[in-house]
Amino acid sequence: MSSNPLFERAVTVLLEGQVVCEFSHDDIYNYLLLPEHQRKVNSFLGQLNRTLRQTSAHDAWVCAYLDVSDPVAREAVRQQFREVANNLEALVQFLRLVMVLESSERPLLPGEKLSEGAMLERIANVPTLETRLRSLTEKNFFRSKRSDSAGQIRAVMTRLVEAGYLKPLGTSGSLYRATAKWSWLYDAMTYIQSHEGIRSDDADEDSQMRLH
Repeated sequence: MSSNPLFERAVTVLLEGQVVCEFSHDDIYNYLLLPEHQRKVNSFLGQLNRTLRQTSAHDAWVCAYLDVSDPVAREAVRQQFREVANNLEALVQFLRLVMVLESSERPLLPGEKLSEGAMLERIANVPTLETRLRSLTEKNFFRSKRSDSAGQIRAVMTRLVEAGYLKPLGTSGSLYRATAKWSWLYDAMTYIQSHEGIRSDDADEDSQMRLH
C-alpha cells in the first residue's frame, strides 16, 4: 500500500462501506478529485474485486464490487440492500417530516443544515407533528424510549449521525449538516424501485418509499 496517509485513509474508509463526500470526509473527498489519485485507489481496490464509484449526483465516492457474480460479492450486495429495505420506511418518514418542517417540496439534500431547536419549535405546538415524531421513534431504526419531543428529536438526530447521514456542526450538539449518504440512499431507492417492479400506483411498499 502507498505510504501516502490520505491514500491509506481513503481505501480504509471505502472498504468499510462508508460514503465519502465533502461534508463527511472533506480531505479524502478532495484527494479523490484528482484522476491520478482515483487511478491509484482503483488499482488497489481492483485486487480485492472492488472499484471506486460515484453517486449519480456526483457528490460522493463509494466502494462497489467489480464482479457481482462472485458468490461472496453477491451475498454482500444482497445483505446491503436488505438493510436498506429494512430501514427505508423509517428514513423516508424522517425525510417527509423534514419536508413539512422546512415547507419544502423536495427531500433533504447534501450540505443542507438542520437545527434541533428550529425543528422542536415548529413541532411543539402542532399535535399532528408531535404524533409523526413519536411514530418515527417507534421504528426500529430510530427506536427511543423518550416521551418528550426534545428527547425524541435528539435520539433521531443522533441515530442519523451514527449511520453517516448527518454530520454535527460546532460544539452545541444541536446543529447538523446533511451528508451525501442521502444521495447514496436516493440511488438505492431508485435501484430497488426499478428492480423490484414497484410502480408509483403500486401497493404498500411504494407508500413507504414515496417522498410525497
